[in-house]
Amino acid sequence: MLAPDHGFDASSVNYGALPKDAERFLRGACPIVASYGARDRSPRGQAVRLEQILSANGIEHDVKEYPDAGHGFLNDHDPSAVPRVFAVMAKFARTDYHEPSTRDARRRIAAFFAAHLS
Repeated sequence: MLAPDHGFDASSVNYGALPKDAERFLRGACPIVASYGARDRSPRGQAVRLEQILSANGIEHDVKEYPDAGHGFLNDHDPSAVPRVFAVMAKFARTDYHEPSTRDARRRIAAFFAAHLS
């Protein structure tokens, strides 16, 4: 659980799916910064749903969905280290690295943690 009484003062969520019982699970959670790609094919609407749940529960948060990013947009792996078939599959599944979104997401995460962990 992400509750402060479980040792968490802040959390970062990136392109993860929410559990079916997210309303219950997130009740009393620590502050959360979350980044999603709008081009992510699975499952859609997570950023909006998370934003609504956190707002309804009065949990401090920063949730953003990047319009030009897909799933895994923060993964800046060396393309030459990945077998070609996986690189092609990643491109088709829209799971490729997206530099502008990554820069902004990393900046937001660092600022959020600086504010909540200092």
